[in-house]
Amino acid sequence: MNSDWEEEAEAIRTAHPRHVLFLCVANSARSQMAEGIARALAPPSVRVSSAGSNPSRLNPLAVQALAEIGIDISQQFSKSVRDIPPDDVDVVVTLCADEVCPVWLGKALRIHWGLPDPAAVGTSDAERLQAFRDVRDQLHWRLAKVFPPRQAKECAEESVEYGPASPEDRGAIRPLLATFDLPSEDLGQSNQTFIVARDHGRLVGCVGLEQCGDDVLLRSLAVDGESQRAGVGTALHARALAEASRRGTRALYLLTTTAAVFFARLGYVPVERANVPPLVAATAEFKALCPATATCMVRVLRPDPTAP
Repeated sequence: MNSDWEEEAEAIRTAHPRHVLFLCVANSARSQMAEGIARALAPPSVRVSSAGSNPSRLNPLAVQALAEIGIDISQQFSKSVRDIPPDDVDVVVTLCADEVCPVWLGKALRIHWGLPDPAAVGTSDAERLQAFRDVRDQLHWRLAKVFPPRQAKECAEESVEYGPASPEDRGAIRPLLATFDLPSEDLGQSNQTFIVARDHGRLVGCVGLEQCGDDVLLRSLAVDGESQRAGVGTALHARALAEASRRGTRALYLLTTTAAVFFARLGYVPVERANVPPLVAATAEFKALCPATATCMVRVLRPDPTAP
């Protein structure tokens, strides 16, 4: 069952806005992170901005939290809502929870996503940073619904065909994975499913789903150099995501040493390894094949309906 924010996200998406404005009081944390995330996800044709009724300064913890998922907002700054032309905005999203949000007098679709002020949470830097991460993840989750990744048919060349891998494809998958230092020692297990991309019959990309109870380990996403700019990686992920959704998957987990920014753009957020479900943590990738320095990320497909 969709929550209210999901319906609101769909309303924003179907409005096809040209300018989305995020508002809170100080324009230092929530609205700044929303601006940065939306800019990373939205198409170039969409203008994204943020402002506040009592602008302060960009909170360094907002910068740090977004840097963890590959989004740089260090050059953003606090702005006054009075400086935004009211007739130039199509959608206004207010983010205040306990505070009084700024009043918007212009004609626009108005959405309210009340989120707690992370700067007011906790007494230590670690507690405050975690509060910023929590708000960041909520914003990323919601805005990925507003600005979903481009569909495979929009981003991949027509010559590329996609489909399930056959047992014979392993001979081509292993060297492709080796090119990117991705593990292949455990390939062939019964709980693994691979999807491959072929360009005129030549295997140019692959992605794997390893079933772990209600969750899936997304693994082995690799595309050869000539096909990377054609959107084959995004198209492979779109098919993997559709297959995971068809199975009723709760969440997709992954480990990466080089592609955290790419996966962040696809809606994944960092997660501590200690919080990974036991069946995912028990996979060979988590236990032995990927280094401890790899970034662990998750994309939730079936959120807890009781979550805020």
